[in-house]
Amino acid sequence: MSDIIANVEPIIASLGDLPALPSIVAEVVEITHNPSATMAQVSACIQRDPALAAKILSVSNSPFYGLKQYVGTLKLALVVLGVREIRSIVLGISVYETLQGGPSQDHEMLRLWNHSVLVAGLCRKLGAARSLGLQGEDFMAGLLHDIGKLVLVRQLGEPYSELYSQAGGASGPLCTAELSSLGFTHAHAAAAVAAYWNLPRNLVDAFWLHHPTPDQSLASAVDPRLAALVRVCNMAGHDDFQQPD
Repeated sequence: MSDIIANVEPIIASLGDLPALPSIVAEVVEITHNPSATMAQVSACIQRDPALAAKILSVSNSPFYGLKQYVGTLKLALVVLGVREIRSIVLGISVYETLQGGPSQDHEMLRLWNHSVLVAGLCRKLGAARSLGLQGEDFMAGLLHDIGKLVLVRQLGEPYSELYSQAGGASGPLCTAELSSLGFTHAHAAAAVAAYWNLPRNLVDAFWLHHPTPDQSLASAVDPRLAALVRVCNMAGHDDFQQPD
């Protein structure tokens, strides 16, 4: 059984200088790891970034997230979802927008975001239905599973955009083209940036394995349940259910 972390190291080196996570993410993570922290402290920290707060409410109220009541304020979102879920949403949104370079109206980027939110919602619902007890990591893993595409667009620019366009965005041709041109896929790139940012190992593994590979099984993940959940929901989240992103 090969070690995924060892495999990401050369990929990180090949990607060049990667961006740092926003400082507010580190603050939110630090506050939420403190058992004596209050919801008011978490809310005050997030509300220093109004755009982030608005995005959290947008995600929380999306049909993909599946709440039974409308959440109109950040404080109510914290009450309804809990601190751990909100931390996962903050991390997911911030990672996505850091790699994307901010909000974008590009059609492919919007399509990728919509797909990611859909997969995140499916992961959350299926994870709950199967009583996996993932407590927010299911949603975050689904939301971030395709960040490798953002990494490659950001780091490689037009050559990768052309490769992506030629593959039509379909995962089979895209992964084949990526392996041929780069020696690794967008799934591997997602795992590499997650490892670079010291995200939890179970997320690194889930990103790496979200497409089937002949040389690595789901059993190689530290949490095969999460890796399997992301893979299945990624397939289900595609429009035609035949060519998963």
